[in-house]
Amino acid sequence: MPYDPSPLSRDAAKTLREIARDLETGKAEFDSPRSAARLLGDFYGLAEQLPQVLLQTSAAVERMARDRDEATTVARIIGEAATTATNLTDQLRRAHEAAQDVRGR
Repeated sequence: MPYDPSPLSRDAAKTLREIARDLETGKAEFDSPRSAARLLGDFYGLAEQLPQVLLQTSAAVERMARDRDEATTVARIIGEAATTATNLTDQLRRAHEAAQDVRGR
């Protein structure tokens, strides 16, 4: 029996908010360029899955929607988001690769 994946996405969003808040407030900090590179690698791993999840979400909305016009509009917007996510994935891969070459003091 399939399950609703939305609680997992909420958990992921909550974790990202926590990371951002803890870095901003000084509760967390990177201990080396390598730890920052690891975070970028993890974000790349997350972003790599995002376009596919977005497209699957679009298909689900389209399948469940009563109004075809609304479903088409949502599918177009989600498709644009998937394209943006693909670009983000590429940028994060490049950032991760570049950060791996940075040496600490």
